[in-house]
Formats: sequence, structure tokens, C-alpha cells
Amino acid sequence: MPRTADRRWIVPERGNRFAMQVALLLARKVGRRRLEWLLGPITLYFFLYNGAARRASRAYLRRALPIRPTIITIMRHMRCFAQVVLDRIFFLQNTTDMPHVRVTGRESFLQVLAGGRGCLLLGAHIGSFEALRALGREHSITLRMLMYRSNLGGATDVLETLDPTYAQTIIAIGQVDTMLRVAESLGRGEVVGILGDRAPDTDRCIRTKMLGGDIFLPEGPFRLALVTGVPIVLVSAIRAADGVYDVNFVPFDVSYPTSRQGRSAFVQQAAERYACWMEALCRRHPFSWFNFYDYWKDLP
Repeated sequence: MPRTADRRWIVPERGNRFAMQVALLLARKVGRRRLEWLLGPITLYFFLYNGAARRASRAYLRRALPIRPTIITIMRHMRCFAQVVLDRIFFLQNTTDMPHVRVTGRESFLQVLAGGRGCLLLGAHIGSFEALRALGREHSITLRMLMYRSNLGGATDVLETLDPTYAQTIIAIGQVDTMLRVAESLGRGEVVGILGDRAPDTDRCIRTKMLGGDIFLPEGPFRLALVTGVPIVLVSAIRAADGVYDVNFVPFDVSYPTSRQGRSAFVQQAAERYACWMEALCRRHPFSWFNFYDYWKDLP
């Protein structure tokens, strides 16, 4: 049943501006491979001084892993997140030192775009959405991201300076011209991306199941699909053991309703399909889930 999300779901992006500036300086001086040696100390600091993230990681891993999580598995989870943040620096710089990308489902995605209507690219905070920019540059695809700009922190402000065009690709959610900009982008055959796994207090939510517990997903992405009528494609970009990002495009196999009466059922079915997709990813890649807060709202 739809509900309005409470404020415990609002998680502003954390990040220290000075620390990110230091990381950028080191990235330019020593390169990505050498900078990876610092991920161990960074992970240890994050583990020791961010108790809320540590508890959230443990609660999630209890659901995603077949064994009880330990200090080692929690630190591995946090290190994977630190690695993705580091790789993001090099994806934005668009240098020869950025990670490589492998793609599954490329042809089906390009076939959707060939229709000239654009599409909604639906992802989650699993892996790295930034890896898609490398693919977009390769195929000259314009990607616009729907984002809550008010939730971003100083670290992202610093990262955005790496790509002068980055801010132009963002469509801020909650502005008077948000829907107009989305419609204009889709009208030009562009791709509009959105991460649909976090529900701020401004959205109505829908209850569904994931990893054995209730979660609340925002209705927004699915209502947007109904309004625009464009295809939805699910996408993930997971860092593999060899350091290459595996980008996978999956068609969204929920049919649009033929009448207004079927819209609520569509939103429910779409949320359930999306949650199943996320759960499958978490089972296969448990350390690539990057929602470090009380996602199921079951912590003390």
C-alpha cells in the first residue's frame, strides 16, 4: 500500500571536501594503481569511526550472505565501497588510467535507443553508475541523471570539477521544470537515468519484499514511466575481481497498463520486479551494495 516515507530514509551523501581534494591530488600524482594501497587504511578508519555504517553493513550482510558476517566481511564491504569511490575519480577524469568496462546486453539496449524515443535507465546503489559514462562516450549517448541535488555533499562538489560538463547532465528532482527537462531530453532520444532504491520524504512509497524483509521504494520512477510511456531498461555496473566493471543491461519485463485503472497495479508489479532484480544482484555480488544505513529499519 502506498505511503509517504519518513525522515529516517533521508540519507544525505557523506563526504569530506578536504579529504576528497587530497585524494584528487594523489590521483594525479601517483595514479590509480598506487593509490589503491591507501584503501586499507581508509577502510579501517571508516570501520572504526562510523558506527552507524558498520551496524548497517552487518544488518545487510546478515541477509545477503549464507554465513554470519564477521569483522572481516564488514571491512571487505566497506573496502569495496572505497574502491568504487576511487574508480569514480578516474571515470570522471576520462583518462587512459580509468577502469575498463565489459558490457552484457549492449545490443538490446542500443535497439531500444534506435526507436528514437529515448529510455529510462533504472539502476540502484549497487556497483557504480559512473561506469556508464564511459559506455556513453563510446556510443555518443547522452545520459541525463535525475538526482536529489540537496542530498549531495562536499565530496561530490569536488568530484564534479573533474568534468566541466557533469553538472549539465543532471536534472534536479523537485524543481518546477523537472518534468519539462525530462520530457525534452526523452524527446531528443536521450537516456534519463535514475537510481530507484532510496526514498526521500518527498516521495510516496510502495511496500515490497527484498532479502526477507519489507522495504519501501519510491513510486516516482514508475510513475514517470507511466507519464512518458518510454521503455525502461535495468542496468548495473559491478566491479569484478579483475578490476573490470561488468555493465549489464536487462529489459524491464513489466507491461504498461492499457487503462488508468491498471496504473496502481503496474506500480506495484514494477516495484516488485525491481526489488527482485536488486535481490538477485545482492546475492551474486553481496559486497557491491552501497546503502550504508538502516535500510530495513530494523536496527535499535
